[in-house]
Formats: sequence, structure tokens, C-alpha cells
Amino acid sequence: MHELSYMMRMVDTALDACKQNDLEKVTEMEISVGEATGLIPHYLKDYYPQCVKDTILEGSKLTVHFIPVTTKCSDCGTEYNPSKENDYRCPSCNSFKATIVHGREFILDRLTGE
Repeated sequence: MHELSYMMRMVDTALDACKQNDLEKVTEMEISVGEATGLIPHYLKDYYPQCVKDTILEGSKLTVHFIPVTTKCSDCGTEYNPSKENDYRCPSCNSFKATIVHGREFILDRLTGE
């Protein structure tokens, strides 16, 4: 259910960007959501209409780009997507030590409007 609060904050960010760029009406908002955020794109889309109600975003389309988790092995430097199939280990050296490179994003990518 935390998708609602995230979507509300994203709409606030978008509205600020609209003011800074003199947009009067938005037809599409594009965002990127990382897998590691735990946010479910379907729920973000469900909450979007109520979050944009009575704003210049009302009636606009929400496009969500999902970013899978990518990690970088701390031992050998290989970047990979951890999964059950590879037991969350580095496919090159079999190490468990890694840092997340992508997948934590929650970003406003683009606003299309007039």
C-alpha cells in the first residue's frame, strides 16, 4: 500500500516541474521504478488517477518503466542480475558479495504536455 504515498510524492514532483517549465496541461507522465523499491507498477497505475485529480495532470497517461536489479560483484567486478537461478551469486566467481548498481530508482523521466 506504500505505492499511494510514493505516487503522491511523484505527482508533487511532477507538478513542481510543470510550474518550472510553464506547462499548462500534461498528456503523459513517464517514470522509472526499480525492482528493489518493492513498488508494484500495477498499483502505481491504479492510484495515479486519484493522485492527479483536479490538477493539470488529470486525464494524462502514466507510463512506468520497470528497472530490474543489477548488482556488481565486490570480488571480481562483474555486473549481473541476481536471481534464484544463480542462487544470487556472481556468475563469474560465485561470490555473494555485491552492491546494487540499478534497481533502487524511483524517477520522473519525462512530462509530455502543452
